[in-house]
Amino acid sequence: MNEAAYIPSVPDGQFTGYKLQGVRAELPQEHGAFTQLSTYPLTHSVWMSPELMERSGRRQVRIELGRQRGYYLVDGEVAMDFPVCTGRGKKKTPTGTFSIKQKHIDHHSNLYDCPMPYFMRLTWGGIGMHVGDVYRSPASHGCIRLPRVACEPLYRALSCGSKVQIVD
Repeated sequence: MNEAAYIPSVPDGQFTGYKLQGVRAELPQEHGAFTQLSTYPLTHSVWMSPELMERSGRRQVRIELGRQRGYYLVDGEVAMDFPVCTGRGKKKTPTGTFSIKQKHIDHHSNLYDCPMPYFMRLTWGGIGMHVGDVYRSPASHGCIRLPRVACEPLYRALSCGSKVQIVD
């Protein structure tokens, strides 16, 4: 059985606006304990269960705008817990249940003229999930930005038609 692991989104010591609390070896190894840490949801770390990531079953994503966190679920169990950066102001990320309509590993926005690696389109109006800068508060133009260490495995695990639920 593979043990769950905490994966820093950036190398230790690199400034990101986040302070990782504690030493990796001291962090709890169960998802329930992770979500109860006093620094949650301000941690920039990604929690992942390799065993659940590889399990087949009903796969979906839940994005919580208020917490700026995302969850990858397999048959309702959390396989990955990760920080996100969503839309702000008039460009707020829409809530509701969406399906991944299109995937493009090397997507480039023609609207904002910027790369959006591992793009998973949720609306034909341009909203999707992709690798990007992740802050503690909403800062995007509506898309859901994820750290690369979360987005790459999520991109591999999900397919077109996979459900993404976005809640306040």
